[in-house]
Amino acid sequence: MNLRTATPDTVKILMTNDLRLSVRDVIELYSLRWQIELFFKELKSTLGFHQYQFQGFEAVEGWADLALTTFLYLENYRAQQLARRDLSAEEKRWWQHQRTYGLCQAVRQASEQSELDYLAKRLETPGGICALKRIIRNSFPKEYRTAV
Repeated sequence: MNLRTATPDTVKILMTNDLRLSVRDVIELYSLRWQIELFFKELKSTLGFHQYQFQGFEAVEGWADLALTTFLYLENYRAQQLARRDLSAEEKRWWQHQRTYGLCQAVRQASEQSELDYLAKRLETPGGICALKRIIRNSFPKEYRTAV
Protein backbone atom coordinates (compact mmCIF):
# COMPACT_ATOMS: atom_id res chain seq x y z
CA MET A 1 0.00 0.00 0.00
CA ASN A 2 1.29 3.44 -0.89
CA LEU A 3 0.74 5.93 1.96
CA ARG A 4 0.27 8.79 -0.50
CA THR A 5 -2.76 7.15 -2.09
CA ALA A 6 -4.16 5.56 1.07
CA THR A 7 -7.36 6.87 2.59
CA PRO A 8 -7.79 7.32 6.34
CA ASP A 9 -10.01 4.23 6.38
CA THR A 10 -7.28 1.99 4.99
CA VAL A 11 -4.39 3.18 7.15
CA LYS A 12 -4.03 1.56 10.55
CA ILE A 13 -1.02 2.61 12.57
CA LEU A 14 0.39 0.66 15.47
CA MET A 15 3.37 2.14 17.22
CA THR A 16 5.97 0.66 19.51
CA ASN A 17 9.36 1.64 20.81
CA ASP A 18 10.58 -1.96 20.84
CA LEU A 19 12.43 -2.17 17.53
CA ARG A 20 13.20 -5.86 18.01
CA LEU A 21 9.57 -6.82 17.39
CA SER A 22 8.42 -7.83 13.96
CA VAL A 23 5.26 -6.36 12.45
CA ARG A 24 3.49 -9.66 13.09
CA ASP A 25 4.51 -9.60 16.79
CA VAL A 26 3.26 -6.02 17.19
CA ILE A 27 -0.09 -6.92 15.66
CA GLU A 28 -0.39 -10.04 17.82
CA LEU A 29 0.42 -8.09 21.00
CA TYR A 30 -2.06 -5.39 20.03
CA SER A 31 -4.83 -7.93 19.44
CA LEU A 32 -4.17 -9.45 22.87
CA ARG A 33 -4.27 -6.01 24.43
CA TRP A 34 -7.53 -5.29 22.62
CA GLN A 35 -9.11 -8.41 24.15
CA ILE A 36 -8.15 -7.09 27.60
CA GLU A 37 -9.74 -3.72 26.77
CA LEU A 38 -12.93 -5.47 25.64
CA PHE A 39 -12.97 -7.54 28.83
CA PHE A 40 -12.89 -4.45 31.05
CA LYS A 41 -15.42 -2.65 28.86
CA GLU A 42 -17.83 -5.57 29.27
CA LEU A 43 -17.20 -5.72 33.01
CA LYS A 44 -18.13 -2.05 33.23
CA SER A 45 -21.00 -1.82 30.76
CA THR A 46 -22.69 -5.18 31.34
CA LEU A 47 -21.79 -6.24 34.88
CA GLY A 48 -21.65 -2.80 36.54
CA PHE A 49 -18.00 -3.07 37.55
CA HIS A 50 -17.60 0.71 37.70
CA GLN A 51 -20.75 1.38 39.73
CA TYR A 52 -19.43 0.62 43.19
CA GLN A 53 -20.18 3.20 45.85
CA PHE A 54 -17.85 2.04 48.59
CA GLN A 55 -14.91 3.79 50.11
CA GLY A 56 -13.28 0.94 52.00
CA PHE A 57 -10.77 -1.14 50.07
CA GLU A 58 -12.27 -4.45 51.24
CA ALA A 59 -15.73 -3.45 50.01
CA VAL A 60 -14.37 -2.42 46.59
CA GLU A 61 -12.36 -5.64 46.46
CA GLY A 62 -15.52 -7.63 47.23
CA TRP A 63 -17.37 -5.79 44.46
CA ALA A 64 -14.59 -6.61 42.01
CA ASP A 65 -14.64 -10.26 43.14
CA LEU A 66 -18.38 -10.38 42.57
CA ALA A 67 -18.11 -8.94 39.04
CA LEU A 68 -15.30 -11.36 38.14
CA THR A 69 -17.17 -14.33 39.63
CA THR A 70 -20.23 -13.38 37.58
CA PHE A 71 -18.09 -13.23 34.45
CA LEU A 72 -16.60 -16.66 35.23
CA TYR A 73 -20.09 -18.07 35.83
CA LEU A 74 -21.23 -16.81 32.43
CA GLU A 75 -18.19 -18.33 30.73
CA ASN A 76 -18.81 -21.62 32.54
CA TYR A 77 -22.43 -21.53 31.37
CA ARG A 78 -21.19 -20.99 27.81
CA ALA A 79 -18.83 -23.98 28.15
CA GLN A 80 -21.70 -26.16 29.41
CA GLN A 81 -23.84 -25.17 26.44
CA LEU A 82 -21.02 -25.82 23.98
CA ALA A 83 -20.50 -29.28 25.50
CA ARG A 84 -24.08 -30.27 24.69
CA ARG A 85 -24.23 -32.93 21.99
CA ASP A 86 -27.66 -31.88 20.72
CA LEU A 87 -26.43 -28.45 19.57
CA SER A 88 -26.68 -27.68 15.87
CA ALA A 89 -23.75 -26.03 14.09
CA GLU A 90 -25.63 -22.71 14.03
CA GLU A 91 -26.39 -22.87 17.77
CA LYS A 92 -22.79 -23.76 18.52
CA ARG A 93 -21.60 -20.78 16.49
CA TRP A 94 -24.05 -18.55 18.39
CA TRP A 95 -22.69 -19.68 21.77
CA GLN A 96 -19.09 -19.26 20.60
CA HIS A 97 -19.58 -15.67 19.46
CA GLN A 98 -21.65 -14.24 22.30
CA ARG A 99 -20.19 -11.45 24.40
CA THR A 100 -21.09 -10.93 28.05
CA TYR A 101 -24.39 -9.16 27.37
CA GLY A 102 -25.68 -12.01 25.18
CA LEU A 103 -24.66 -14.57 27.80
CA CYS A 104 -26.53 -12.60 30.49
CA GLN A 105 -29.64 -12.61 28.31
CA ALA A 106 -29.34 -16.36 27.68
CA VAL A 107 -29.00 -17.13 31.41
CA ARG A 108 -31.98 -14.87 32.19
CA GLN A 109 -34.12 -16.58 29.54
CA ALA A 110 -33.14 -20.04 30.79
CA SER A 111 -34.03 -19.04 34.35
CA GLU A 112 -37.39 -17.63 33.31
CA GLN A 113 -38.17 -20.77 31.31
CA SER A 114 -37.26 -22.94 34.29
CA GLU A 115 -39.62 -20.94 36.51
CA LEU A 116 -42.43 -21.21 33.96
CA ASP A 117 -41.89 -24.98 33.70
CA TYR A 118 -42.03 -25.22 37.50
CA LEU A 119 -45.31 -23.28 37.61
CA ALA A 120 -46.85 -25.31 34.79
CA LYS A 121 -45.97 -28.57 36.54
CA ARG A 122 -47.46 -27.35 39.82
CA LEU A 123 -50.67 -26.20 38.12
CA GLU A 124 -51.37 -29.70 36.81
CA THR A 125 -52.76 -30.96 40.14
CA PRO A 126 -54.99 -29.49 42.87
CA GLY A 127 -52.26 -30.26 45.44
CA GLY A 128 -49.74 -28.38 43.34
CA ILE A 129 -52.05 -25.38 43.08
CA CYS A 130 -52.42 -25.34 46.89
CA ALA A 131 -48.63 -25.59 47.26
CA LEU A 132 -48.15 -22.63 44.89
CA LYS A 133 -50.68 -20.56 46.81
CA ARG A 134 -48.83 -21.36 50.05
CA ILE A 135 -45.47 -20.41 48.50
CA ILE A 136 -46.88 -17.12 47.21
CA ARG A 137 -48.57 -16.34 50.52
CA ASN A 138 -45.35 -17.04 52.44
CA SER A 139 -43.33 -14.87 50.08
CA PHE A 140 -44.97 -11.75 51.52
CA PRO A 141 -43.77 -10.38 54.87
CA LYS A 142 -46.03 -11.44 57.76
CA GLU A 143 -47.39 -7.93 58.31
CA TYR A 144 -48.77 -7.86 54.73
CA ARG A 145 -50.20 -11.39 54.57
CA THR A 146 -53.65 -10.48 55.87
CA ALA A 147 -54.16 -8.07 52.97
CA VAL A 148 -53.40 -10.73 50.38
